[in-house]
This record gives sequence, structure tokens and C-alpha cells, in this order.
Amino acid sequence: MQGDYIVNSLLSACLLERDGEYFVKMHDVIRDMTLWITREFEVTENNFFVKAGAQLCEEPDVKAWERVKRMSVMENNIKVLKETPKCPNLRTLFLGQNELKVISNGFFQFIPHLTVLDLSRNFGLRVLPKGISELISLECLDLSATFIEELPIELKSLTKLKMLDLSYMHNLRKIPQHLISNFFQVVNIQKVVAAK
Repeated sequence: MQGDYIVNSLLSACLLERDGEYFVKMHDVIRDMTLWITREFEVTENNFFVKAGAQLCEEPDVKAWERVKRMSVMENNIKVLKETPKCPNLRTLFLGQNELKVISNGFFQFIPHLTVLDLSRNFGLRVLPKGISELISLECLDLSATFIEELPIELKSLTKLKMLDLSYMHNLRKIPQHLISNFFQVVNIQKVVAAK
């Protein structure tokens, strides 16, 4: 598969390194350089907001969200997303590897163009808000390694979804009967990952 080839090429070039049996991560030096370049770009272009691994305990101020297109606050200690950010330009949001437990119902209300949402490896996350239905442009949703127990029926509103990662969701007990069949009725869906 092409994805395996790319990952193995990056591993061979030492741009990625193994993180356990099933995961890879970016090499620290490459990550630091990427963050440095992105921060420089952020100042001039306002396209990126990167606070990955910055030890944040709370979500960034909503004003910081307003003009960016790409945001990464992964690998922090954020427990609650309670604000309702207005993000007309946001396309990519990485929230993986935080300590998320609660996402407010209004959190996704004003993010109309979001195409990629990563909530992976938030082990305290047990419930998705009904407001996720507002993400009508979403194409990629990564819920892997969360403790979500039930997929909300509101996911049926995500008609542009092409990839849904449900891998390592050991607590997932309930998927509404028509939800998965609804996804497969969407012509463009390419992958639902639900291994292990």
C-alpha cells in the first residue's frame, strides 16, 4: 500500500521513529524544526497556530482561532473544550493526545469549513457532542484510541466524510443501526478503520 511505503520511507530517512508497536512519531529534531518554521510562517501569514506539546492545560483563547486555517494543540493537557470559537477559515484541527473529557455542544457550531479533525488518543473522551453534526465539510475524522462508548446518530450529517478511524476504540459498544450504512451510501467514503 502507498501509505505503508511512505511511512517506511520516512522511517528509513529517520524523519519518523517508532513509538511502540503500532505507532510512529516525528523525530524530535524534525519536529522542533517544523514548529520553528511554522511559527515563523504563523507570524507572517496567520495560517497556522501550533502549540503542540506546549503543556497547555486549557484551550487557547478563542481570539487565536479566528483567522487560522490550520491548528494543532495536540500532545497537551487540555481537559475541556467549553468555548464556542468562531473559525470561518479553519480547515484542520489536531486535538489528539490531550486529556479531553468534555467537548461542549456548541464547540463545533461556527467551524463550517473544517475538513480534518483529530481527536485520537484522548483516553478520557467518552462522549461526542451532538454539535458535531455542524461539521458539514468534514472529510477525515480520527477517533482512534478514545474511550467513546457510542457514536452519535448526528454523525449522519457528515455527508462529505471520506475517512473515519475507529481503531483501538475498545469501549465502543453502540453504533446506531443506520449510521454505518448511511456512511457507505455516501459515494465518496473511502475508508472506515475499525481494526483491533
